[in-house]
Amino acid sequence: MHAPRRVIMLFVFLCIAFVLLAEIAPEEYRNMQLGAPDVVDIRVLKVKTSRPLFSRNITVQVNAQVIGVERSLSNLTEGDRITILYEHYKMPKRGWAGPRPIPILRKGEESIAFIRFDQEASAYVPAARGASFDPLIPLI
Repeated sequence: MHAPRRVIMLFVFLCIAFVLLAEIAPEEYRNMQLGAPDVVDIRVLKVKTSRPLFSRNITVQVNAQVIGVERSLSNLTEGDRITILYEHYKMPKRGWAGPRPIPILRKGEESIAFIRFDQEASAYVPAARGASFDPLIPLI
């Protein structure tokens, strides 16, 4: 009688662990993209990164030029220069499960940006986590 109870407990534990370490569902990234107040195309002009010693978090500051506007609650227009601030998490080589990190953009790169203006930082921040610089995720 003890063996079935142990099997059930192990199964419950594994299910809980799987949920806690799971990636965010693509539908949730899509919802974040659709809810972004500003959706613009950008050209990266400059990228500055800094990383504290012994940390996996890299602070990223992107200076970009708006080259197209899909929608903008902050009244961005083509030609505007903006600053985007965020943190990139450098994943371990193996054993990682969780939300995807926001990629580090490269100078000269052109990308869509799902962003919002952060009053406190006086800069734009990603509005869709790891999908903030990806094309709109399609429904499957």
